[in-house]
Amino acid sequence: MTFASESMPFELVARRLKALADASRLSVLRRLCAGEKCVTELVDETGLGQANVSKHLRILLGEGFVLARRDRRNVFYRLSNGMSEEICAIICRSIRENAADEKRELARFLNRKPARKAGRET
Repeated sequence: MTFASESMPFELVARRLKALADASRLSVLRRLCAGEKCVTELVDETGLGQANVSKHLRILLGEGFVLARRDRRNVFYRLSNGMSEEICAIICRSIRENAADEKRELARFLNRKPARKAGRET
């Protein structure tokens, strides 16, 4: 596997990753893993508002993560390919694999004693 080559503008890579850096968009993508859905179905399944879902779909469509198909009054969305699902699976697997270490680190952080302020008597 190769990372973006020098001929690949890193700004494009960053823009694509930024499109995935939103919990609501990831929720929409997760619902689309099950198959094609219209905005109304995505609103019902995610609990997000219609305008919010539409905004996230525009971003995902613009970055090539989803495709749209109009059928009379409805627009149906689906994943453009397996890439979106694969990226999410890789990240989730990484979180699961690192969860124990992150949990220990968080516990150490939460159990730290606050530093004493100078000149304060106890």
